[in-house]
Amino acid sequence: MNVLLSCVGRRGYLVDYFREALAGQGRVIAANSDPMTDGMWRADRAYEVPPVNDAGYIDALLEIAEKEDVGLVVSLFDIDLPFLSAARERFAERGIRVVVSNEAVVDIANDKWRTRVFLQEHGFDGPRTWSTLSSALEAIDTGEVRWPLFVKPRWGMGSIGVQIARDADELRFFHEHTRRAIARSYLTMMEARVVDRDGHGEVLIQEGVSGQEYGLDVFNDLEGHHVVTTVKRKVRMRSGETDVAEVVDMPALMRLGARLGRQLGHVGNLDVDVMVSGDRLAIIEFNARFGGGYPFSHLAGANYPEMLIQLARGLPLMPALARVGTFGLKALVPMQAPDSGRGA
Repeated sequence: MNVLLSCVGRRGYLVDYFREALAGQGRVIAANSDPMTDGMWRADRAYEVPPVNDAGYIDALLEIAEKEDVGLVVSLFDIDLPFLSAARERFAERGIRVVVSNEAVVDIANDKWRTRVFLQEHGFDGPRTWSTLSSALEAIDTGEVRWPLFVKPRWGMGSIGVQIARDADELRFFHEHTRRAIARSYLTMMEARVVDRDGHGEVLIQEGVSGQEYGLDVFNDLEGHHVVTTVKRKVRMRSGETDVAEVVDMPALMRLGARLGRQLGHVGNLDVDVMVSGDRLAIIEFNARFGGGYPFSHLAGANYPEMLIQLARGLPLMPALARVGTFGLKALVPMQAPDSGRGA
């Protein structure tokens, strides 16, 4: 069975993880709109495709999948997920399984306002959130919340547009700054998919939650049933991603991940950020795909790509628990582009 990784980008390590999991019984195919990426160079076969919001994007993936005898498609980018989710049946008709949640779950994960609504409706703790500048300023005036506040895109990922405001002037400035940052970025593709303008803004304002930050990798099977949760203590961050982390044994967070996985019913991995302060377990946000912190779970022995392949092949699932106490860090390893440096 061959695996297609869409929007592979710089996730070259995931190409390696899936190749190792296939154990010589299949190839890793990569697709991306930019061919000059680590993930494209590491794959067994790589295809340049249109941007995800192009009318021909899904057709391009289907053509690649059929040509390369792909049995499993895994997306590595949030913006890709709504398009793949809407096209799941087109892939299924060709015998191809896409590791993607249904459109409602994808929307809850991508739209951070709907994330907050979901958490409230199902009894999960999370930062108080306001969707307009005026409502946040009113909350400050009434004493409902105190400085600092976080300003972030409603449809966001990484650290694009995320700012910390420590007074009203900074809040007004960063609110406008983030709005403009969204307009200049690929995040406009996410916003453009929301047809029903619900009265909530494109910029969110959240209370600052202090404490120790943890990352959860919550794995569900292909039917949305929870299998295992891996917990990591974030030691150092870089550009919105975990740079150094330690796998830890925290039963409370493992139970939280299991409960979230069962309630949400996502497919595959759910990347979850949690702030812990005393007994408070505040879910900051989650994304329905492999996150930048997944390698730390993998280094500790929690092999999620292998589990996805076992499930896709109809084999008995053998989840491996991560080794507690495993530290990991990310390293920059320059690589030469294929077929370069040969002269004229």
